[in-house]
Amino acid sequence: MDNPGPPPLQPHWRLISDDVTHFTGPEARIDLDALSHNYSEVCRLVGPEVRVLAMVKANAYGHGAAPVTAKFSELGCMDFGVASLEEAETVTRVAPDARCVVFGGILPSDAPRIVDLGVGVATSNADAVRAIGECATESGRSMAIHIKVDSGMSRLGVEPESVDEFLGVIDATAGVDAVGVCSHFACAESVTGEVTQGQLEAMRGVADSLGERRSRLTFHLANSAAVMTRPDAYLDMVRPGIMLYGLLPDPALSGRANLKRVMTLTAPVIRIATVGAGRGISYGHTFRTQRDSRIATLRCGYADGYPRALSNKGRVVIAGRTVPIVGRVCMDHMMVDVTDVPGVAVGDAAELWGDANPTEEIAGLAETIPYELVARVGTRPQRNYAGEE
Repeated sequence: MDNPGPPPLQPHWRLISDDVTHFTGPEARIDLDALSHNYSEVCRLVGPEVRVLAMVKANAYGHGAAPVTAKFSELGCMDFGVASLEEAETVTRVAPDARCVVFGGILPSDAPRIVDLGVGVATSNADAVRAIGECATESGRSMAIHIKVDSGMSRLGVEPESVDEFLGVIDATAGVDAVGVCSHFACAESVTGEVTQGQLEAMRGVADSLGERRSRLTFHLANSAAVMTRPDAYLDMVRPGIMLYGLLPDPALSGRANLKRVMTLTAPVIRIATVGAGRGISYGHTFRTQRDSRIATLRCGYADGYPRALSNKGRVVIAGRTVPIVGRVCMDHMMVDVTDVPGVAVGDAAELWGDANPTEEIAGLAETIPYELVARVGTRPQRNYAGEE
């Protein structure tokens, strides 16, 4: 008999009803209605004259690039931002008529794939521009170039005073077209202060220096924090990221926008054990029980994206009660103390972060930012999508 081969792979995302009981691992519940609300809130803040480019890099900040892009496209979004060509491929497959821009830096060797995908790039690499132009000319196409300006981040980009020269390179190269000028705030979480003001003034200086050529270029700089606090930084287009997913760039921005949290991460209880006082828990016995205790094991660990840094200081919500993580977070599991929560049983779901256990607060306990928490949710957690279909 012929070997039938392995079974087909199951997708990592699907639309669900409110009753999900058949998956026994960690789950990232994605609220598409909340996603829609947050996009509408961005549009409300910036007004109809400013374009909105939705950042969907890093697997849409861990929320799932394909379904998130599909939802934004359904809402009328025509501009998307990614960090790599691999990410751009997902966007172009889901939203083939949209304008996708790769912001993560490119090399001349990337030119054939850029042309094949038909995506724009933000770059300061003249050799890459020439290589893209050559490939595009052979294909009878013209590719969009956004000039990346280093206005103070010192990561990527040409110096402000070199933009005119770089624009000349693009204009002299067949197969490419300069369509935008962009930069990136160095103080991304809270865009106030002298550094931010200096970057904004640098971009205004670039615009002024270009004279009549400025009218054919889309200037963009504003991130989520700027969308919430700096209308003077909107320019022609804004690039929100974290706020689209219902999270604040900085706790101080609470109340600046009406956002709804999109992701809730949960994990099931797979074992409950009663242990005596003085018992060591997890690797290295960094926690010992002080009393007879009920310890619940959750099926989620750092391989799923939950920070090991939360060992002995993180918390989860189960049966409506907050309980502490005890012992080290393992690769595949973590343990929590449910001694004071009656009725917890195998199969119950614990909220690792979400509305009842705010992502921003959990990030603070881990001494990181909410961006990192959601972006690091791995491929093992099932992403379940609820909301309007």
